[in-house]
Amino acid sequence: MSLNTPYLIIKLTSPNKLTFQNYQNKLQSILTNYHIQYRKQINPIKRQRFYILRSPHVYKKSIETYETRVFSVQFLFFIQNYSMYLRLFYITKFLTYNLPLNVNITLKLQHNVQTNLL
Repeated sequence: MSLNTPYLIIKLTSPNKLTFQNYQNKLQSILTNYHIQYRKQINPIKRQRFYILRSPHVYKKSIETYETRVFSVQFLFFIQNYSMYLRLFYITKFLTYNLPLNVNITLKLQHNVQTNLL
């Protein structure tokens, strides 16, 4: 499959690992039930650390450390025909309506413009 064909990217991100994995498994089971082929790309975990002084006066060594983690994964779908496009449209509609609170979904449609050369 060439990259000139239109394709859809679904990106899932979440700071909660358990709900992220459950939602990812839900998406994969839906895709296997409808026989939709996809590529899965697991992105590295983004970590951000925060340092807070316990005492602002003299005790610099008394520091609290906090860390946030964001898990993310991308699904890539190549759209060969109109029926595939409709199936993906209804699946994404279902996914956005049944989205947990701490999971973010990003949809990107690439190469969706058809150009005709005269």
